[in-house]
Amino acid sequence: MAISASLFQEVVLELLTSAAIDLPCDVAKKLKEKAALEESPLAIKQFESIIENCSIASEKRVGVCQDNGLILLFTDVGQACRLEGDFQEAANLAVIAGTKSIPLRENVIHPLTKKNTGTNVGPHLPYIHWSMTPDRDFIEVTVAPKGYGAEMRASQSWVLSSEDINECVRRVALDAVADAMGEPCPPVIMGVAVGGHFESNMVLAKKALFREPLGTPSNDPYAAKLEQEILEAVNNLKLGPMGFGGNTYALAVHIEISGAHTAEIPITVAFQCWAHRYSKARIYNDGRVEYLTHPKCNCSNGGLS
Repeated sequence: MAISASLFQEVVLELLTSAAIDLPCDVAKKLKEKAALEESPLAIKQFESIIENCSIASEKRVGVCQDNGLILLFTDVGQACRLEGDFQEAANLAVIAGTKSIPLRENVIHPLTKKNTGTNVGPHLPYIHWSMTPDRDFIEVTVAPKGYGAEMRASQSWVLSSEDINECVRRVALDAVADAMGEPCPPVIMGVAVGGHFESNMVLAKKALFREPLGTPSNDPYAAKLEQEILEAVNNLKLGPMGFGGNTYALAVHIEISGAHTAEIPITVAFQCWAHRYSKARIYNDGRVEYLTHPKCNCSNGGLS
């Protein structure tokens, strides 16, 4: 059998709907854990508002945030998969349908004329990042409506390999936070990529945001140690939720590494807001669909009840 574009379209629409309305359960759990650690009345109030917001969104089946950003898909194709049809067109149709049915704010404009398409679809949007994995007979697709308060604060720096790279990563991450302050709608998730090319480094930082469960340490012991150091340093700044002060500015720091050139090393920092909206599923060759982050399960009230 083959995986059809029409099935892909159906799954993408389901994922987009789930992502826009309900936070994944691990994200909701982390928000509740961090809320319990706050002492500042203003920080406590911010967390209460976030949790109430998520509950209302889930109960009324409306978007958890008014800015659904631009729609991003990470699509990992098993080499044993067979595909039939136009998958970009399928994603386009799913986003057009979701824009009306969820509904989503119409965010996509022509960058030169500023004319709004009214569909959240435009040239190269929704963006699909394709990758391939051997020994799999399924597609794993992640759909993320990523808000732009966080997106626009991503940054990339280059450092000489002769420098103390661990110290450089810490400094770049802290500088990014000092520059961003409350704009990415903290508490945030930080994705940090070290090494690789200009473009691969940025992709790694973005993908790092979606590591599961949230806060899982890197498999690389050096990166895992650095993740904890940066997380503690960022939260010790006491910027707190929404930048109004408190103990929690970052929910997690995820670092991904790549082989690097002997001379220069890129470091990218990507932010994700507290509304960590994404949903993931697997589509098998035989037509089965397994929903991973939003199973048809007991994750009511956005996991915050």
